[in-house]
Amino acid sequence: MTYMIKSHFAFALLFLINISVFGQEVEEREVSDWNPDIIGSSVIRGIEFSYHVNTDYAISSKSDLYGDGSGKIDKNRIFKTKLRFPILLKNKLKLAGSFEYSDEEFKFQNIGDNNYPLYRSLNDKNLKSIGGSIYLLSQLKRNMYFMFRFNGKLKGDYWQEHLEEVGKYTFLKMEITPVIGWKVNPNKSWGVGIAYSYTFGDPLIFPVLQYNQNFSKKWGVEAFLPARIKIRYHPSDLFFVSAKAKLTGGSYSIHLDDSSLEDFKTLELRRADVNFSLELEKGITDWLWVSFDAGYRANINFDVTNKNHVFGFSGNKLSSQQNIINSNANGGSFFNFSLFIVPSKTILKKFGLN
Repeated sequence: MTYMIKSHFAFALLFLINISVFGQEVEEREVSDWNPDIIGSSVIRGIEFSYHVNTDYAISSKSDLYGDGSGKIDKNRIFKTKLRFPILLKNKLKLAGSFEYSDEEFKFQNIGDNNYPLYRSLNDKNLKSIGGSIYLLSQLKRNMYFMFRFNGKLKGDYWQEHLEEVGKYTFLKMEITPVIGWKVNPNKSWGVGIAYSYTFGDPLIFPVLQYNQNFSKKWGVEAFLPARIKIRYHPSDLFFVSAKAKLTGGSYSIHLDDSSLEDFKTLELRRADVNFSLELEKGITDWLWVSFDAGYRANINFDVTNKNHVFGFSGNKLSSQQNIINSNANGGSFFNFSLFIVPSKTILKKFGLN
């Protein structure tokens, strides 16, 4: 067993060192380098464990079936672990993958006195997400690249008795993002593309813009709009300070334990937040890092629908989607703590990889 753990750990570390070919922390690269990363980019997290907490916030709901309801969520926590690994690494073609597992839980205040079915059904329910991504990066011309990401996950409360009563693709959520970009120089790259994603909670098709640029040796910006933007300050090799804005959206297939919804085997809880935060990333050693991220969360939507995989273009629905429950969740503070591993000669030597 010890040998197996060591082998898998070494495999992950090999990926971390190989992925530097995408451009991370390679000061001597030529201007003609084609990959999108720039000098001084944030460290790549190869093996990561994180714990995210949204502090207490009020919620109110409206429904033609249930009427109005209100409550308070005492705590909303998410535990996540992620592993990235190589598949194919060549001079003009990079193919990598990732595996991710997360578990989210809501705890409502005074749930015994609240008879609103959404809150009763969500309370202490484990909403799980398991799946992975495929990343492709290819050189098209001297300084031109093509990037493609496919993400597929099973998301919902699928460790329940009703699992046998629904279709096998009910919990599957997929996202696709192709991007074409240009490496201007080692300090600047940009690209444009299109995404089919749950970034806004609902599945939408929308344009994306990738933009990375250094303003000086210590200051830079990394953006993938509209999903996220980060302004980073890099005072030393083992320390980053970043101001961030990030959209976090998704959909869970769930079962509400209520007799009036017995005709629906599963429903979809679609939610999206925009997080504004300050993040500190510190290397304990050159291979073991921690990060602390804290800020304010603003809710975009928190709705329940019986429509599976209904999508639109840039927010315009293609069908007359009818939410069963429309909710408004107040904003509030959040914090996230992460422990992760990055490549270093020190740890590679420990595993005989250098």
